[in-house]
Order: sequence, then structure tokens, then C-alpha cells
Amino acid sequence: MNISTRIYLDAALQNVKSVTFFTFLQVLIARLGASNFEIALSNSLPPLFCALSLAFITRQLPVTKGVFLTSGYVRQCAFLCMAFSVLLPNPIPYLLFFWSINAVAVMITGAQQPAIMRKWVEPSEFPKIFSTNKIIGIVIATLGSFAIGAVLDATGAFFPKNFVVSMLIGCLATFTGMSLIAELAPHEKKPIRFTWVKPFQECDRTIWWMGLNNIGVAMVAPLFIIYHVKVLGLTNTQIAYFVVTSGILSALLLPLARRLMERLSSSKVYAVAVLGMAVAIIPYGFVHQLWLLIVLQGLIGLCQSIHEVASQSMMMEEAGKHKKEMAYFSDFQLVMNGGNAIGAFVAGALVAVMPLWGCFVVIAALRLVFFMARSPLRSPEGGHRRSGALDPPVGGSARF
Repeated sequence: MNISTRIYLDAALQNVKSVTFFTFLQVLIARLGASNFEIALSNSLPPLFCALSLAFITRQLPVTKGVFLTSGYVRQCAFLCMAFSVLLPNPIPYLLFFWSINAVAVMITGAQQPAIMRKWVEPSEFPKIFSTNKIIGIVIATLGSFAIGAVLDATGAFFPKNFVVSMLIGCLATFTGMSLIAELAPHEKKPIRFTWVKPFQECDRTIWWMGLNNIGVAMVAPLFIIYHVKVLGLTNTQIAYFVVTSGILSALLLPLARRLMERLSSSKVYAVAVLGMAVAIIPYGFVHQLWLLIVLQGLIGLCQSIHEVASQSMMMEEAGKHKKEMAYFSDFQLVMNGGNAIGAFVAGALVAVMPLWGCFVVIAALRLVFFMARSPLRSPEGGHRRSGALDPPVGGSARF
């Protein structure tokens, strides 16, 4: 099996996992009777433990097949425990605990996979690979989310066992995909020695700015769940319409976004996506009509897809300038996941003291403030720098 086939097949299987396991996981948590704080916690704990893993564990592990597979096995055990914990009388604490364990393991594979890919793929090919992977994900999410949502609604009499079956399908898919990538990892054996490490040594101002933007992006996720499930009482199928709409828009427009990244720069396309997500949530708390919610979610989903591809491309463009690549990948993911964790915590605090419509307006304002802290759109040189030509390091080591 050639390299590109492995990468694209892994992307397909990981997206099957995302659809069957995670698309409706927080909807499940809300339907199990979770409080608003617990819903916010479900958005905050996984990235928090991702950040802790990246800060103190991931960067110290060698990139080998053994390490990659071991972390994958831990991840699978955590997935299975999450799935079966749904059947317990009080499942929320168990779900959150095993989700956190999964987050520690998934960051090891998540940080090692780019390093593995860089050994086999030319840097110029990454925008194409990432955008193709995203389109694969969009197709699977578009078709799969609607199908899974309809099946979950049709089998509602078996709740929550119907969710367990869906999650087990996701477990099988992610294990198969992980095995495909593991074959590309170096088969050598290297010693593992844990010592005290200083994180953030490979960070520059661009990474910190992207982390700030991630805080704003992460703040809306728990509010969407609260608004859709607890306030409006939408069905799983209705929620699936959001994924379908954003998937169709992303599939149509991601190729254009990729060409713009090649012509202008990844950072400028990233900036437009961040602005689009900020503007789209301003009217959200005032909207109750399903068709208008679908339009807004479609626009937000499109911007999120472009944001993901552009940020991944920026990461890989910059990686070649770092002698300590694993430290760079770890620091990049550490800052991004730290932003996700902080954003969900802030959202939980906001929803405790403000109405939902006020939360959405405040978050939009904060996103604009974060964005203006360092905008490539107003940087005179930002649109002309090519791969690996972002900012010089600030307080970092040799130039994730």
C-alpha cells in the first residue's frame, strides 16, 4: 500500500470514528442529564489533559512504531471504557475521566503522526494532503452524521444502548486507521528517559496569537450544545442537518480556499476564517428558526474547516525551521489545546452569569479583540511570505 493511500484511508477511518463516536457524544452527555457546568467541563477537560500530555510526556517520547502503537492501545482502552460507562447508573464522571485518559494518549499519536508523515511526504504536498483529508472527512461527516442521527432517533427506545453501539463502531475504525500509520513509523528501538522539561521553548508570537484565537473558537462549543439540546430540544436528526450543511459548503469551497492559500498565504486565509466565525455567532442567541440555524451552522462549519486546514498548513510550513521538531509539534499543540481548555472554562463561567444571547455577543467581541492583537490582514509583509516564513522566534530555542 503506497503512502498516500495509507494517509487517506486513515483519514477516512478516523472520520468514521469522529462521526460514530464524537459527533453526538456531547449531545448524549446533555441527554443523560448533565448540568451546564458538566457540559462545559466535557469541552474543557479533554484539551486540558491534551495540553498536560504535550507539556510533560509527548515531547520526551521517541518517534517509533512501539511508542505509537502503545499510545494507540491506551487510547483504544479508554474509548471502550467511555462507551461502556454510558450503561452505568451515574455515567458522567466516568465518561469525563476516561475521556481525559484518552486525551493524554491521543496527543502522543497526534503529535507523532506529523513527524512520521514528514519522513515520507514533501513539505509542498501538505496543503494538498490536508485539504484532501478534510474533503474525505466532510463527505463521511455529511453522509454519516445524517445516517447516525436518524438511526439514533429511530432506536430511541433503546437509549442509551443505541449510543453505545455507535461508539463501538468508532472504536474499531480508529484502531484500524492507527495500525495503518504505525507501519510508517521507524521500527527501531530507542530508550525512554523522562526528565523535567520546559515547555513553550519553540513558541513564537504567531503560535501565541493562534492560541488566543483558539480560546475564542472553543468558547462556543458548549453553548451550542446547551442551546440546541437543552433550550430548543432539537432531535439528533435536526442536529445532523448542521453537519450536513457545513459539510456540503466545505466540500464545495475548500478547493478554492486551498488555491487561495497557495496564492496569498495560509496565514491570510486563516485570518479570514477566524473573522468569519466571529461574525457568524453574533445573532446566534436570538435565532430560533431551524432553517436559519442551519444557515448559520453551515457558515460556521465552513469557516472551521478552512481554519483547520490553514492552521495545519501553517504548522507544517514552520516545522522545517526547527531543529527540535517534536518539541515544536508539542508546543504548537500544547498552545492550541491550552486555548481550547481555557475557552470552554470561560464559557462555563459566562453561561452561569449571563443569558445565552449575551454569551454569544461577548464571545464574538472577545474573538475580534484576540484577532486584532496580531492580524496578518493588516501586516504589510504578511501576505508575501512563503512557507516557513512567519515570525522570528521570541524567547525560543533553535528555530507545534
